[in-house]
Order: sequence, then C-alpha cells, then structure tokens
Amino acid sequence: MPGYFINEINSCVDDSLIGYVRAHNHLELMGRAVIARSQVPSVAIISGSGSGHEPATTGYVGRGLLSACISGSIFASPPSSDILRLIIEMKRRGAKQILLIILNYTGDRLNFGLAMERARELSIDIDMLVVADDAAVDSAIGPRGLAGALLIIKIAGALAEQGKNMNEIVDICQKVRGHLRTIGLSASGVHPPGQQKAFELLDDEMELGMGIHGESGAQRLKLLSSQQTIDLAFGQLFRGTRALDIKQEDNVLLFVNNLGGCSNLELGIIIKDAIESLERRAIHVKRIICGEMMTSLNMKGFSLTVLKLTTDMNSTILNLLDLPTDAFAWPKTISPVQLSSSIQILSDSLEFNEQLSTEFINNDSQLLFESSIAELVNQALQAIIKTLHSETDKLNQLDAASGDGDTGIAFARAADTMAQDLVNGKLKFDRPSSLFRRLGLIAESRMGGTCGAICGLFFAATAKNLLLTQSSTIIEGLGNAFEAGIQTVESYARVQPGDKSLLDALIPTVDFIKSKCTQQSFTSEDWKELAIVAERAAQETKNLVAKVGRASYTKSMDAQFVDPGAYAVAIILGAISDVFSKAAVH
Repeated sequence: MPGYFINEINSCVDDSLIGYVRAHNHLELMGRAVIARSQVPSVAIISGSGSGHEPATTGYVGRGLLSACISGSIFASPPSSDILRLIIEMKRRGAKQILLIILNYTGDRLNFGLAMERARELSIDIDMLVVADDAAVDSAIGPRGLAGALLIIKIAGALAEQGKNMNEIVDICQKVRGHLRTIGLSASGVHPPGQQKAFELLDDEMELGMGIHGESGAQRLKLLSSQQTIDLAFGQLFRGTRALDIKQEDNVLLFVNNLGGCSNLELGIIIKDAIESLERRAIHVKRIICGEMMTSLNMKGFSLTVLKLTTDMNSTILNLLDLPTDAFAWPKTISPVQLSSSIQILSDSLEFNEQLSTEFINNDSQLLFESSIAELVNQALQAIIKTLHSETDKLNQLDAASGDGDTGIAFARAADTMAQDLVNGKLKFDRPSSLFRRLGLIAESRMGGTCGAICGLFFAATAKNLLLTQSSTIIEGLGNAFEAGIQTVESYARVQPGDKSLLDALIPTVDFIKSKCTQQSFTSEDWKELAIVAERAAQETKNLVAKVGRASYTKSMDAQFVDPGAYAVAIILGAISDVFSKAAVH
C-alpha cells in the first residue's frame, strides 16, 4: 500500500484544513470548523463528517452552498461539543434558523443529534436532515449516506441563498431525497494512515456496494470491464431491494463520483459507459456531474448517483443546482449531456495520410527492384513481422528498465498493420520509395511515442530522398536515402550518436551500407556482416547513458541494458539479412 504525504498522523486533519483555507480567501477556520466569510443567510446550512472524504465537505462551503462545515478525525464523526460550538457561532453571526444535513451513519446521527438537542435547549431554531441514498446495503439504522448527499446539500444551500425558510427548504429536500439513489463500487479497500485496512481485495476482484469508509458492500465479484460493471451497478440501483422507481423515458441527473483512486482516464471511460448504459434503458440524462467530489482517501473506486427529475420538480431542481456558488469543489458548470451526434468518428489516420500522399505525390522514384529482389523484400517483411511478434516481451522488458515498458507493444502494432498490408497488397515490394513511405505512415499512426516518431521521420525522409535520387547503383541510392533519414531525425529529435537511442544501431549499419556503395550488389557475406554490425552496435548501448526519451529522466539501472530501440533495429536487420544472405543475391 502506498504511503501518505503527511507530517504526523495526529495532526494530518488539522494540517489539511489549514491548507485548504489558506488557499481560498472566502473561507476561515475555527478549530476544525470551516466557515464561509460571506453574509450568513437567514437559514445557515451546516454539514460535516469524518475526514478522508476531501474535498467533502470543506470544498462545499461558500455562498449558495454550505454556510459552514465541521470535520472529525479520519472516518470519525466530529464530537458533539465541536458541532455545538459551530451552531452557536453561526447563530452569533446572524443565522435565524440552522439546518444540519448529514449522511446516515451512526456516529454522525448521534453526535449531530446530541448537538441539536443541546442547541434547542438554548432556544436555537434548528432541524436536521439525514440523507440515506445507498441502493446496495440497508443496515439496522437504514441505508448509508453516500455521494448523493451533495446534491441535497447544494439544493438546500441554493434555497437558503434565495431566502427560503427552513420548513420550505426541508420540504423540497425531502421530496428530492425520495428520488435519489447511489451505488458505490471499488477494486480496492482503503487504508487510512495509522489504521488497519478494513478488508483486502485481490487484484482481480471488486466490491459492489462499497461505502465511503472502506466498509464492505453487497457482493464481491471478479473484476469486470467498465461497461459490464456499470450495467451491473445500474441493475442493482433500478431492480435491487432499494430500487429507484424509474421507467423508460424518465428524465434523470447522473452524478459520477471518483472515490479517490481512479485515474482521470478511467473516469472518462466510466462517464461514457454510464451515459450509454442509461441511454440503452431509454432513460434521458438531462444533466451530468462528474469528478472527485466525495472520496474515500485513495480508494480505487467510484459511485454512481441517479436523481430522478419528476415533471413537477424538473426545472426547479436544475435551476437550484445551476445556481452559482463560490465553494471551490462544486463544478462551475453542470452541463447538459451532449448528444451522441456531437461525437465525430474520424477515419483511420493511416489511410487518411495515405490518401494525402497519393493526392500530392504523383511521381515515384526511378529506383525500382527487379522481380527477384521484390520477392525477397516480401519474404523479408514476413520475417520482420514474425520476429517483432516473437520479441515483443523482450523489447517490453528492455524498455521497462528505464521507460514505460511498451516498446515491444509499439513494434507489434506496426507488425500487425504490416501483416494486414501484405494481405491487402498495400506494400509495393518493387518500389522502395512507396514502400518506405507506407512504412513511415504505419510507424507514425500505429506505434506512437518516441519510437513511432523517429521511425516515421526516418522512413518519410528516406522515401522523399529516393524520389530525387540520381545514384548509379541501388546500394548507393539506398545508402544516401538512409543517411538523409538519419539527418532528419537528428534535426528534429536533437538526438546524436551516443545518446542511447535506436540511432546508435541504425547509424553504423547505414555507414556500412554506404561503404559498399561502389558495389552493384551485396554478397551473402555482406548481408551477414550487416547483421553483425547492427547487433554489435545494439549491444554497445549497454555502456551508454540515455540522453533522449523518457529514459533520460529516470534514475534506473538502464546502463546494464541494451536500448530497446537499438535492439529492435538489430533484430529487424537480422531478419532481413537472414532472408537475403540465404538467397545470395543483391
């Protein structure tokens, strides 16, 4: 389990609150109570909970939302004495009525309830609204409160900003509460600083119905794809023991909440799949809220909240949610869901670039291969494809020593496309300029990353040079073209020999080819020596220090390993050499 960037366990909550308040000038801090500096409305809305759910609830304090919030220790309700002091402070600042909004957990019910009773003894007009939106687990005190509570808090804050009295606010919020359901899912437990982990999940497991304190859910399952997981979650939300009463053609608001550990990339996928899952059910998503809004420290999970927008309340609720607030964690805009027609699917970039090349490059090189050589080129390409597939894991391992471990995957993607091109007749074996242009397009569109860009530049410049070649021999023409390719890569990538890149294997092999430029053909021994030159150059990259690419930024043991790009060059040239040396021709 990763560590935490804290100072002391006992002070981490206070340190965090100080940080948030110092970063936002509309807030002030009294103990563990965060209070808005704006004018207190007639009805002050107060919420609170244990810490560990940030940005909740500190991030929702501000004009048009919470007047104040109170935090307890991690996953522990704030003490009733602290809550009471905050109530009295809000009364002193001018609140005529005070509404407490809490999540349905035993500790919160007890501590906020006790503070409310004490406040009533002081003749303070106060009430409490408990949100229990969990669709998965129903305990002795009722369903748990989850991220859907934030919608109730926002609606209450907006109503208070409009000057509504407490009875009016409670009445509307209770109606909304009845149409609200949330379900949580996670692929990990949570380990608070200084505490024991509640439970463990294996790497291939997930929990359906997770709470926000790491408590277990309704069902433990094998980890599924995002789409399958969301379909399962909505099935529970719409058909489970606490199913939301919803039918086809109903309007809803969808709230996708990151529980803390999902990457933003994953969150985008989850949002997409959630919208599409509801659309398949003929449910109309009128608003979408998404982000990291109520977390469980760094739990790798998310929650889905659906608010049914009834006909009589539709516009009212959306207007209240859209009402501006200066609370820093509330989304500045809540967008209507884009229609699927707004998503433009582009044609394949490889074929798009190929079409451009066909339109603007009308002439071809005078350099052509005889039919016998063209057939060997075909065989060599097949050998390259086979080699790249068989060496994928080795290339990934080499790259993992100092990079992100995907070089093998990148070259395998290129090999897959080359294999398709062989079947579809898109590789011109007898026209080297056309062949290298196509290989360059494959590299830039399929490989990605530094290797893809270098290979794309190299082949593009090689193909361009072949269009202009006046060389007397094939070897001279290819040697000059390859040299032009290297020069182009050096000019854009600012990479030099010795920088530990694929050029450290490519440059010696091109130099070897150019040394034979007066010959009309390569002998079998020349082909074998070419492979040896490439292999030796690749192995020598063990002694180099990376100065380009991601490896140049890492402090790893990469000096012990061959550069993966150089190794790829060596095995590709080895495959080519093996085909041509056996044929004992050019």
